[in-house]
Amino acid sequence: MRFLDEQYGLPGMGLAYYISFRTLMAGLTAGVVGWLLGPSLIRLLARHSLRETIRSDGPPSHASKKGTPTMGGLLILLSLGVGILLWGDLSSPYVWALLGLAVWLSSLGFLDDWLKRRRGKKGLPPRFKLLGQLAAALWLVLLMMGDPRFYSTRPKVRPNGTLVPSATLREVGFQRGDRLRSVEGIPFDYKTWRFRPTFPDGHFPAFYEVERQGRLERLAIPPEKRSLLAGELFGQQHPEALFRTNVPFLKNQEISYGRFGSWDPPYWLKGLVYAAVILFILVATSNAVNLTDGLDGLAVGVGAIAFVSLGSFAYFSSNRIWADYFMIMYLPYAAEVTVFAGAASGACIAFLWYNAYPAQIFMGDTGSLMLGGLIGAMALMVKKELLLPLIAGISFAETVSVMLQVAYFRYTRRRYGEGRRIFRMAPLHHHFELSGWHEVKVVVRFWILALLLNGLAFITLKLR
Repeated sequence: MRFLDEQYGLPGMGLAYYISFRTLMAGLTAGVVGWLLGPSLIRLLARHSLRETIRSDGPPSHASKKGTPTMGGLLILLSLGVGILLWGDLSSPYVWALLGLAVWLSSLGFLDDWLKRRRGKKGLPPRFKLLGQLAAALWLVLLMMGDPRFYSTRPKVRPNGTLVPSATLREVGFQRGDRLRSVEGIPFDYKTWRFRPTFPDGHFPAFYEVERQGRLERLAIPPEKRSLLAGELFGQQHPEALFRTNVPFLKNQEISYGRFGSWDPPYWLKGLVYAAVILFILVATSNAVNLTDGLDGLAVGVGAIAFVSLGSFAYFSSNRIWADYFMIMYLPYAAEVTVFAGAASGACIAFLWYNAYPAQIFMGDTGSLMLGGLIGAMALMVKKELLLPLIAGISFAETVSVMLQVAYFRYTRRRYGEGRRIFRMAPLHHHFELSGWHEVKVVVRFWILALLLNGLAFITLKLR
């Protein structure tokens, strides 16, 4: 659409410049593609006997699920991929970081599901799964530390030299429609100057030449405004911003990973600490969604809700007005996370069409590892990882229930000679099933709780 708008000026094509429009279209496209591909993929998986095996110690009502095709995460990945490739900005590092993460974690889950089919319930050994998640975290941290767009301000000049008006530029004489032609007599090159507001010797440009209404104009910059103008014009790198995150509930409060009190460690050490944070969050969220995926429609439903919230947070963070209003970090390039979240939500809703009770297909580890990893990665990118207990609250509760059950069982076995349980069965959704709730009631009520928890996550913005 942007090409048609730039080349032919067709009516309506300018909508492609609006994040809200592209987000909705990415979601609709992913939803329609997933809905159309669903029956074919279900038949394909069934034909190759890629069916779910049910644990013998699970709730008795789950016995009827045996033989349902699994690896349905492929449907989510395919529809998500089509939606984002059609409507996302493919020059954005956020798009490729998230898309690469989705493909990798989905492949890891696919291998686990495939081995389960060949070996019964014994899939990929936990240490190999952890190594795969470690590789995903390494991919993410290297990309985020290596690309300035994850921690830099947005330049006010486009690749073709056209200026984006701002108050700072107008103060020194720049006007709407100006096109930058040279910097101190050197022809302007976007790749050379983006995020580099100084010459190699460290001095800021003293004058610029712009094309204005067909003639060249030379603009001399007062010494006291040169650094500010160059940073505004070409963008500034703030690597330290990568390691900072907002503290929920508190106004203008941030923490910096790797910084301890008044001691400011070197950049490489902060990078190692941040890499450990990314690894922990990716492993935690991907495994948490994996635990949540035990009832028809549960994991994909709460996942869709989480993506809507994360997309909204990304939109607020990428818009200067909203970021200042909510007193959160301004992330000028994070707008594409909004589009990606829209595509992910649409893909989840399409999958839910076939995964709703009684499920025609299960997502398997192919989908759960991917969805959990994407939720964690998006939260990191928009500096909302400390809100994950609310955004992914159901998965968080499911994980805590398993940890408590295992810890209490081991403690009582040592103390009393026999293991005792807190819940009838963990994860938590099985406890309510065995308490007499129908599977559909458990799922719908967990969706409602997910909506309430995500609403509370948004309330934290106003409490700031």
